[in-house]
Amino acid sequence: MSAGEPGRHNASYRRALGLLWRRSAWERGLVADPFGTPDAGKRGLRRVSALLDRLGAPHRRYGVIHIAGSKGKGSTAAFAAATLAAAGYRTGLATSPHLHAWRERIAIDGQSVSEETFADLAERTEAAAAATEAVESELGEITTFELVTAMAFLAFAEAACEVAVVEVGLGGEWDATNVVDPIVSAITRIDLEHTLILGDTEPAIAAAKAGIIKPGRPVVVGAQPPGVLATIEQRAREMGSPVLAAGRDWAVDGGWRRFDLSGPWGAWPSLTSALPGDHQLENVGVAAAALWWAGLAGYPGGEAAFRSAIAASHWPGRFERIALAGGSTVVLDGAHTPAAAAALAAALTDAYPDRPATAVLGLSADKDPAAVIAALAPAIVGLVATRAESPRAADPGAVVAAANSANLPTAIVPTVAEALARARHEAGPGGMVVVTGSLFVVAEAREALGLGVPDPAWGPGREEGATGPMG
Repeated sequence: MSAGEPGRHNASYRRALGLLWRRSAWERGLVADPFGTPDAGKRGLRRVSALLDRLGAPHRRYGVIHIAGSKGKGSTAAFAAATLAAAGYRTGLATSPHLHAWRERIAIDGQSVSEETFADLAERTEAAAAATEAVESELGEITTFELVTAMAFLAFAEAACEVAVVEVGLGGEWDATNVVDPIVSAITRIDLEHTLILGDTEPAIAAAKAGIIKPGRPVVVGAQPPGVLATIEQRAREMGSPVLAAGRDWAVDGGWRRFDLSGPWGAWPSLTSALPGDHQLENVGVAAAALWWAGLAGYPGGEAAFRSAIAASHWPGRFERIALAGGSTVVLDGAHTPAAAAALAAALTDAYPDRPATAVLGLSADKDPAAVIAALAPAIVGLVATRAESPRAADPGAVVAAANSANLPTAIVPTVAEALARARHEAGPGGMVVVTGSLFVVAEAREALGLGVPDPAWGPGREEGATGPMG
């Protein structure tokens, strides 16, 4: 079922979104207690476990591939889930945040659950949450993200999924998804992000994300900055977990249009990625390594399924190219870290070597605009700063200050839709525009282009309506 037209959402779905609103708190919606102590984090995981036990422990009824990382974890999850589905497995996929509708976070065999299914899951999980809180009040209140995580696990069990690919929300160790006992964990490239929560160095962030490694369970590690692999391997040794690492245990050679992949699964020549950019090859390699371990655990996929899935995968908002009337092009990519922005700049230069872009950029408040703009600068000729309709959005003035330091022509436009229109005007007929930064910004740009319909708006007193892509 599609998300529907504005004002035409299923009434039960609107009520379900109201349940999420009443449990929401922007500062604690992603993990148990991101600004709290390890004890608070442990209490949050006990809270999620108690809720899932009341629901019949659905997360223990299928195999799980658990994926953390700063960049690329969504694409890696999409590659892995598409391969498993192509191999004939009933496959669940849990991701966050969503672009337009909460139900995008729960997909089965590549399709988001319907509004009716989401509403039913929400009502039953909310009832279980209330009962859990009444009996075990010392664990605290269940957050929105915890509720939706439980909903996803329940959906996969009731749809008879054989395997699920689960993306971490934030960090790893204290994330609500970290109640699973995975057949394999995967950690994509680490970058500086959420530094107030996870730490202000890459090894510190890696330590938080390595918290998903479980005793004896294998872990796959993508290409990393210096010092990061050592941090992850130390945790793996403590857990007795075997490690497969990019560049050491597998190799990818070529570009995204045609590449060879070799590892313990053998040599697979002449593959192609439907997701543009050579940076996607890192994610392809992590997905292949995770799937190899999954095969050893009883979920073999094979080269044919992998090859077809990678060649056909689609992930909205990740180097998504839209051709518009008059020959202009808009690229939508949620590059929210410096490394992601550098990868976006390289992909733009590769795909459009003679078409420098005008950027629409909006970031979340915990990001470093100077670092993001410095990475993006080689591929752009101007910048329109804006902000999404999100409490977490950064002041566009901070973005402009960073852009001025990079000697880029800039403007501030208050809304994403207006910023996109301004950038298209600045780029001119046949011009190139890239919309990037926060996925909230990408979502609003897609909506302005008619590519998505948002859920009803959140807000106190509007409990039967709800939200943009929280989390």
